[in-house]
Amino acid sequence: FADQADAFVVFARTGQPGSGARGISAFFVMADSAGLTRTRLNCIGSKLVGRGSLFFDDVFVPEANRLGQENAGFVQVMQGFDYSRALIGLQCIGAAQASLDEAWQYTQDRQAFGAPIAQYQGVTFPLAEADTILTAARQLCFHTLALRDAGLAHTAEAAMCKWFAPKSAVDIIHQCLLTHGHYGWTMDTPHQQRLRDVMGLEIGDGTAQIMKLIIARERVGRAAVAHARPKEGSSKEGSA
Repeated sequence: FADQADAFVVFARTGQPGSGARGISAFFVMADSAGLTRTRLNCIGSKLVGRGSLFFDDVFVPEANRLGQENAGFVQVMQGFDYSRALIGLQCIGAAQASLDEAWQYTQDRQAFGAPIAQYQGVTFPLAEADTILTAARQLCFHTLALRDAGLAHTAEAAMCKWFAPKSAVDIIHQCLLTHGHYGWTMDTPHQQRLRDVMGLEIGDGTAQIMKLIIARERVGRAAVAHARPKEGSSKEGSA
């Protein structure tokens, strides 16, 4: 809602240049603040969200508008990622499930050579694979949320949800579009909109590459981060 919102939560650096993520604070900024301008991006999907850009030209934000502790803004938002990533996974799964249900029905309704196309394994096998993958992705998201409810660590599982579910949803919706033939390749079916919407969710809250890095870091620690400093006394080259 970049071009419609009355206020924004803005994350800005308040710490030293080398403070990294621990030098970011969150602020509540009114949209009509002097010097603030905004634009709306012409995205190919999720158009109702209204993504856009904010531009600041000597905008004054009082200290009273800071949300939470100074330099703790990024840490605060990161604490919610493990929850939102599982929800994004389920959001993508919902879109894919709708297309899959429609595709299964279409295989029964569409006639070819006097019989439903559901009789052809070349038609049903890709949908069977999609059904299997979608069920697995859904259970992964449920498992992640169950870990959260139990107060257990779920950072790696949340990252799995965020890369696996959107990618699977894109592939499945694409297959469902193909199942509908040329009719699926029209603006008259919802597959094209779902495909565009879900593709955007492959980016938001972290790309697949970042998610895989998080999973690796959770499994093997900082060794998975290429730029991590070696501990004192250790060698970058490793032991001979």
